Amino acid sequence: TAIGKMTMEKEYPKITFEQAIDLVTSAKSAEGVRPRTLKDYHKDWGYFVKRVEKNYEIETIDELTPQIFRDYINYLKYDAVRYEGHIYINKIDGVGLADTTINIRLRVYKAMFNHLEREGLIAYNPMESVRLIKQDLDLTNCFTNDEVKEIFKQPEKRDYVGFRDYVAMTVLLDCGLRANELLSLRAEDRDFQTRFITLKAEVNKNRKARIVPMSGHTVKLLIQLI
Repeated sequence: TAIGKMTMEKEYPKITFEQAIDLVTSAKSAEGVRPRTLKDYHKDWGYFVKRVEKNYEIETIDELTPQIFRDYINYLKYDAVRYEGHIYINKIDGVGLADTTINIRLRVYKAMFNHLEREGLIAYNPMESVRLIKQDLDLTNCFTNDEVKEIFKQPEKRDYVGFRDYVAMTVLLDCGLRANELLSLRAEDRDFQTRFITLKAEVNKNRKARIVPMSGHTVKLLIQLI
């Protein structure tokens, strides 16, 4: 048909790895995606590009295939060095990344190529047939009560910084806040009479406001800190 012929004859741009991430993050930024998420896009894409440039003579994303991504998954699962190049952790801890870590990267790549496909910038989506790794729900990797007690012994509560950290740790444990939610808290966000903390929509990961209760012990510590 005429439509089919037009589809076959359509020319797609040659998009470099750098142009791909710039196109995607620019669009995601316009959609209101948080800067932290955009930073993660750049980081996770950079890991993949570094591996591709080391092992293939590829310069544009139209040359990527599902098999290249599957080879990358196998590399991450069985050969990648844990914590290599980490800015905070100085030790090497074996090889093979966790399935959770691998799936986080794969979700980024899927989101990128889904966007490029919707925009009509690629002829086909190499991530469409690439599946995430199946994961068993693991509830064993938790601190014991004794380990929690040891952690809470670490801050020096006799000085301000140590006491502040101790209070922060208590709020995290008692209220189940995310780290960025804790760091975004302001004095007006807590109500000592009702024992509730209000988390504004703009600081929450899912952009939904919520109210969380706090114990009397936490209230006492916050009052002392303030």
